[in-house]
Amino acid sequence: MVNHRKAKEEDRADLSALWQAAFKDEQPYIDFVFDRFAGLEHTWVAEEAGQVIASVCAVPVLLKKLPGVYIYGVNTRADLRGKGVMKALLETVHNEEKKAGRTFAALVPASASLFDYYKLFGYETMFYRRVVQRSIRANLWAVADFDTITAPRLATLREERMACDYMRFEKEAHAAMVQDLYTGGATTIETDNGYGVYFETRDTLVFKELLADGSSAAAKLLEAARQKTGREQAEIYLPQYSDVFLGEGELRPYGMLCWLDGPHQLTDPYMGLMCD
Repeated sequence: MVNHRKAKEEDRADLSALWQAAFKDEQPYIDFVFDRFAGLEHTWVAEEAGQVIASVCAVPVLLKKLPGVYIYGVNTRADLRGKGVMKALLETVHNEEKKAGRTFAALVPASASLFDYYKLFGYETMFYRRVVQRSIRANLWAVADFDTITAPRLATLREERMACDYMRFEKEAHAAMVQDLYTGGATTIETDNGYGVYFETRDTLVFKELLADGSSAAAKLLEAARQKTGREQAEIYLPQYSDVFLGEGELRPYGMLCWLDGPHQLTDPYMGLMCD
């Protein structure tokens, strides 16, 4: 018989083994998830014969003022996949989180093929990002502040600059997400007219978030980043409804949402920087 419950300290070995088998992450990142980002108190497990056979994190988030959970780390023991184990566990998570007052569950599929998979569980693609490829012109006078955005500062910047209904973590998970960004090699950049979070590849700056007072302000951020890194190309992930570089780029699906207590009206919903 399969039992569904919240994770406990004694489940750590099983949780780590499942996670490593599914995602190939090293132990420090696994510990980060269960100690700082989600916590065992927000982790659900399926247990059979005293062993954890599947798990999923349900991290508290807010969308507008609506409380919900961010579904993360969905994994099932390899020999039991395709047998309905995760379907049953997600149904329990949805029901229990609804009882706790959560209005929705949201997630970011790990691959394009999983959008159809999660659709079977009631998830709808509601979050898109516009991906823009741009060459960055040289500007010797471009200046900005780098790596000065703390977790509280990022929360403030997003609150000030998001003109839409955006998804955000509660304080502890937000701080963990920012730690994960920096640990993963992210650089933050800020001027009086905008900010960005980017990673460097061999020849490109990949901006995972960029919010600015229009295209000119965004271009100055890119130019300052070029001055610092020498990279002349940028790949920029923008909110679907952003007016930055309007008319450019490709719209791509990003996140999905399942309403737990009936649909609510949202204005230009945005989801980003989700530890995906």
